[in-house]
Amino acid sequence: MSLIGYMEGTDPDLLSSLCAQGHDTAPLGNGTDGHGKYIAHVTSTDGLDVVIAYLHKLVSVSGMENVTIDDRLFACRRHDIPVILVVPSDLKEEAKGRMDESRDYVDFASPDELEDKVKKYI
Repeated sequence: MSLIGYMEGTDPDLLSSLCAQGHDTAPLGNGTDGHGKYIAHVTSTDGLDVVIAYLHKLVSVSGMENVTIDDRLFACRRHDIPVILVVPSDLKEEAKGRMDESRDYVDFASPDELEDKVKKYI
């Protein structure tokens, strides 16, 4: 059984499908949305096999303007937790341009390829 970390806004049909297939999910937050554990505080002991995040959940938000995407994903990189960033296919390069340290670490997926990408990691 795998544990999939997800940020608010992740397709509930996808999450339900993964749960029906025997996987578990854990909510993660961006530090201001109160959705779940702050993504920058995840550790290897959380047992996450993969994290799903939408670009808009990782960009700077009100009250945290100096926190970058790389800052938010630092813990995932440090603990080798794969991250799938969901963006439309034609905007993947632009999304990569919004980060420095994480661009080669993050896997990008459009919404229609997301389930297949997740299954690569679980």
